[in-house]
Amino acid sequence: MAFIDYDFYINVYKGAYADPNDFDLYSERACDIIDGITAGCASQAAKDDEKTDTAEKKKAKLAACAQTEYLLFLGNKEYLGIAGKEISREEVGNAAVSYRKEKGVSYLGIPVCGLALMYLKEAGLIIRGI
Repeated sequence: MAFIDYDFYINVYKGAYADPNDFDLYSERACDIIDGITAGCASQAAKDDEKTDTAEKKKAKLAACAQTEYLLFLGNKEYLGIAGKEISREEVGNAAVSYRKEKGVSYLGIPVCGLALMYLKEAGLIIRGI
């Protein structure tokens, strides 16, 4: 379950990339990814004492916003479990096909936003191995 909403994305994170119609789908997956990276600590921090704003709570939510934008920026529903690999090269003669390989940090094969990792590290929420 997403622990961010569109209002937080626009007014606190100052996001501009997400369309309100796509936001729910991508933010759900982004929060799942952030929770996976933090072994559930991010969603717990974001939900702890709903009336109190702590630095840890804000950083967890900022990380989820950054990851949401990153998934939207990648523009491929593969990371939502919907499609296959993205083709980077295709030839007709001798039928050669190459698939794009992702560079950067990934978690279980899913690309992770560097900005999200920075927020999680600042909040002390990141687990070993990432």
